[in-house]
Amino acid sequence: MKKLLFATVALLAMTVASTAATITFTASEDGGPTTTAPTPNASATIGPISFGDFTFSMTGSTNGSGGVPPPFLLQGNTITVQQNDTGSHTLDLSVLGIGLTSPTGLTALLSGFDATGLSAGWVATISTDINGSIIDSATFTGPTSGGHDTAFGAFNLPAMFNASIDFHIVTNGVGAANLGGSLAVPGPVVGAGLPGLLGMLGFGGFKFLRRRKRDPQTA
Repeated sequence: MKKLLFATVALLAMTVASTAATITFTASEDGGPTTTAPTPNASATIGPISFGDFTFSMTGSTNGSGGVPPPFLLQGNTITVQQNDTGSHTLDLSVLGIGLTSPTGLTALLSGFDATGLSAGWVATISTDINGSIIDSATFTGPTSGGHDTAFGAFNLPAMFNASIDFHIVTNGVGAANLGGSLAVPGPVVGAGLPGLLGMLGFGGFKFLRRRKRDPQTA
């Protein structure tokens, strides 16, 4: 039933022509089998979906025609989760950018993570990875009405690669969360100087402003 739901909702919000880089969504509850919803587009939305003990929605964009603009490589925005019963569970969600071809070589990457409305007792760990290897992560513990974290590093990117933003949510009963993550290229690794620094600051500022617009109560 879950696979049928994903096959259906994966067709929602597909308004852009197919591109080289595409978005895929995955979900798994309590360490069980992973359900995958591939899409043919660089930007897509699924949900709300009833999945086990949860209801969730996800939006993802990667670079490419109709996708997220530079300097971003990947965004997983408005990841909304609600648990419908009183038990303790885990939920793993991922937004994957498949078949990225730029940039290549040694590249500065900036990961951004944020959470709002995380229920008391809930813990959300958000990670970014390249080709299945985690490069950065941040953990948020509820209750929180607003949170933001960034991490910076340099990575050697091959000619074609996959990137993902992963959400590991540990719950203790009925509750909700609104999560987001981004992966961007703020500037060159060597000789970045002020432009690279400004790029990093600009990325953080963009994330903060986006969260303020989405959650007016955030301080």
